[in-house]
Amino acid sequence: MISTMRPDLDHQNEYVRNTTARAFAIVASALGIPALLPFLRAVCRSKKSWHARHTGVKIGLVECIGENLNDEQPKVRMVTALALAALAEAASPYGIESFKELLNIS
Repeated sequence: MISTMRPDLDHQNEYVRNTTARAFAIVASALGIPALLPFLRAVCRSKKSWHARHTGVKIGLVECIGENLNDEQPKVRMVTALALAALAEAASPYGIESFKELLNIS
C-alpha cells in the first residue's frame, strides 16, 4: 500500500498530495502508527522534495513534523504550524506532553 502511494507524496498537484495524505492517515490508523512511523519520519525529512515534506506534515504526528517549523519553504512551515495547532487543539487539555520537545518544556 505504501509503495503504491509513494510517488504521489511529491506530486506537483497539491490536490493529489492532499488526497495522498488522507489515504496515508487511514493506512496509519489501520496498520497502527508504529508501522508507519519510520516511513513518515523519512518523508518529513526528505532532502529531495519539499512537496514530499509538505505531504508528510499533512499526515500528522507531532514528533515527526516538529522540525519542519524551520523548513526553508514557507508553505511547509505554514502547513506544519497549522497541523501542530490542529493536533494541539485535538489533544487539549490532556495532550500537552506530546508538545514538550517543541515548546522546550522540562
